[in-house]
Amino acid sequence: MKVLIVARTKMHGKNRCISGLADDNRSIRLLTADGQPWQNDSPFEVGEIWDMDFQPSQDLVPPHLEDVVVSRHRFLREQPNLKRHLLNRVTPWKGGIDQIFDGALDYTMHDNGYVCKRLGLPSLSTGFWLPDRDLILREDGKHYDYKDGVWRRGLSYVGEEPKPPVVLHTETLVRVSLARWWKPENASPDFEERCYAQLSGWYV
Repeated sequence: MKVLIVARTKMHGKNRCISGLADDNRSIRLLTADGQPWQNDSPFEVGEIWDMDFQPSQDLVPPHLEDVVVSRHRFLREQPNLKRHLLNRVTPWKGGIDQIFDGALDYTMHDNGYVCKRLGLPSLSTGFWLPDRDLILREDGKHYDYKDGVWRRGLSYVGEEPKPPVVLHTETLVRVSLARWWKPENASPDFEERCYAQLSGWYV
């Protein structure tokens, strides 16, 4: 099946979450033949089309239902006009940050978005968004904030661009996702696992 590579998301170490859009418009996350994340030297780059054989992972854990194990891959070509192409194929979330991930995001005391089982999980863990406000890069260079006056809500920036733009302007098409389940190693037993909201890229 043909697969368009739409995102490369940084994980821990050299691991990368490679996301694609299959010919049937399924959103998929690519795993190696042994079910592991690809590394930073993965051959897949955003905007490329590959011919692949893959099967759903046997270890799906909601909300990460997009994982597939790739058994064969062959480069075909690059996709021109990527933003226009995506908007012709997908239905992005539109409006405020409360529209993404089925409105399931809650926020930490530092205004970083996440989902958890206690509050209900969204039906998917990847998507596209056309925000109705500018997204502003924090001074830490690690988060983009959706601001409404003094109120802000943030997404971790996990893309590979070393110098991301300070502002992603209103209605820039962006790629958002949910990180894998996580909690601090020294957390108390009653600390809930969370999937943090991420921004991995944009399309112009």
